[in-house]
Amino acid sequence: MRKKKLFQKTLSILTALTFTATAFVGCGSDAGNQQSSEAGNSVAESNDTGGEDSSDPFAFDSPKDVVFPLKEKLTLTVFVNNPDQSVTSYQDNWVTDWIEEQTNIHLDYKYDLTGDEATQKLNLIMTDPDSMPDFFLRTGWTKAEVLSYGSQGLLLPLEDMLEGMENWTWMNEQSPMRKADLTVGDGHIYTYGGQNECFHCMYQHRMYIYKPWVEKYLGGKNPETTEELYNFLKMVKEDDANGNGIADEVPMSGYIGGWATDPTVWLMNSFTQCVNPLSNTNPTVAGGMVVNNGEIEYAVMKDEYREGLRYMRKLFEEGLLDNQTFLQDSTQFAATMDASEVNKVAVYANGGVENSEFWQQVDGEWQNWEILAPVAGPDGVRYSGRGIQTYFEGCIGVISSTCKYPEIVVALFDFMGSEDAVHHIGGGPKGIGWDYTTEGVSLGGGTPTYETYKIPEDFDYVKDGGLSKTYADYRYTPDAMIQRGTAEYRASLRVEDPDHSTEYWFQQCAELYDQYAPPVETLVPNLAFEGEDAKIVTEGTLTIGGYVSQAQVQFIDGNLDIEKDWDAYIQKLKDMGVEEYIAAYQRGYDAYMAAAEAAGN
Repeated sequence: MRKKKLFQKTLSILTALTFTATAFVGCGSDAGNQQSSEAGNSVAESNDTGGEDSSDPFAFDSPKDVVFPLKEKLTLTVFVNNPDQSVTSYQDNWVTDWIEEQTNIHLDYKYDLTGDEATQKLNLIMTDPDSMPDFFLRTGWTKAEVLSYGSQGLLLPLEDMLEGMENWTWMNEQSPMRKADLTVGDGHIYTYGGQNECFHCMYQHRMYIYKPWVEKYLGGKNPETTEELYNFLKMVKEDDANGNGIADEVPMSGYIGGWATDPTVWLMNSFTQCVNPLSNTNPTVAGGMVVNNGEIEYAVMKDEYREGLRYMRKLFEEGLLDNQTFLQDSTQFAATMDASEVNKVAVYANGGVENSEFWQQVDGEWQNWEILAPVAGPDGVRYSGRGIQTYFEGCIGVISSTCKYPEIVVALFDFMGSEDAVHHIGGGPKGIGWDYTTEGVSLGGGTPTYETYKIPEDFDYVKDGGLSKTYADYRYTPDAMIQRGTAEYRASLRVEDPDHSTEYWFQQCAELYDQYAPPVETLVPNLAFEGEDAKIVTEGTLTIGGYVSQAQVQFIDGNLDIEKDWDAYIQKLKDMGVEEYIAAYQRGYDAYMAAAEAAGN
């Protein structure tokens, strides 16, 4: 389904190894350029290359001219920074052989690394261009790093070669933000990118409410406003809700350090749009920043933010917001949530669900809880804490300037981004790890298009799976491969048991929160910063952002007075350089918009 254009017309960039002696070696400089002249002549005769170099069977004018499988085998050297250590090898991997069968390209993972080792090796490679591979599948670079290496001539711009490629074009049509997100400050695109639209991840700042107590005190109707929420929490605290005769009820709780377990984001969005978590296991883009008619604003300096702090201070002061929220860890929080004897908590913040049976997908205490929609503040503000969808991801699919056959690599990227290839690369052998289906119910509640299978640890891929050999691994890491997954397509995954499926639960949560999403044009995209601005933003994120988080807690717990200390808080931010911090974001945003416009978004 073709989506509407990006932010309308004026904001169009946002919502945007070695073969045998007769084999041919790929494009990296250290892979060599040797090829058998006899074999080369025979390939030239068998390949119709039009106006291309008839002496080189791998010379194509355009990626669109490349047809897989190639007539002769080509070896390409590859670097991968694999963040998932459960996948131990890309070299000894079923997927690598499958790609070779489909394309006649042998991928020599000369650099098959993870963690700090990958980062350190990558830094060394970039200081010695002769050691660069043909392409980098995943680097983990930031946009600023890509821009720097691209401006040094170490990476090839891809936009012209990508123009008109089937899967590249499809992804950009389905995801209008995508092309803009991949365009860096010099107007070039250096990475193929991904399309891993995790719908529920955009709405990870969630709150859950205990259904039996909603039934007891509110007749089964969840709170709709901050006032109704306050009254509900107060009744829970004062009425011995669990009936054990002990004042052990904790009306609202959370903790710092887990997956969206900080309740302040959910609460603040009843007063002003602001996603600035005190902590989260997932990164936050431009914490606290919003776009208002093209202007960057820092929400943590607004009067509406102050009102949100007043409300949270009231909850904290009256014991309605757990006074241990900013002190306890996951173990202490789990103890508070333990309902083996009696339930104590009415509302809690979490990206997931605090219950082991939920993750085991079986019946359990978790079924007494439901997602709580955002509530309206006194001025009617009712936002979900929405995060920006990014497509740059871990910097997927980059070609080195030493690559001899970049047109083939671009065609390879586009092949790897096809629907069938993505299933094979991320799921392993068809019929073992996944398959197509139209039976049952999908994640989105409709007819599914595919399903995945849980493979037993002792599964014999040769005896039981019919493969010709065993491998160290049978799939690539999702975060280190080209993804093709719109939110709609991800929602077409078959769910075997919707009543117990964790993914189905999260899908329902996201569908609810999507109803309260702020306009996408108000979200700050994943920007690239250069030179002095890069320094300003990096330092400001640590110092200014750190102070904002510290002050937020202090305003809530009473160590700072929201009435007496607010002006001093604002002045300290100014003294710390917040205006230049915001200005650096504005310059980055303006450059992003201009580059995206120039790229045709």
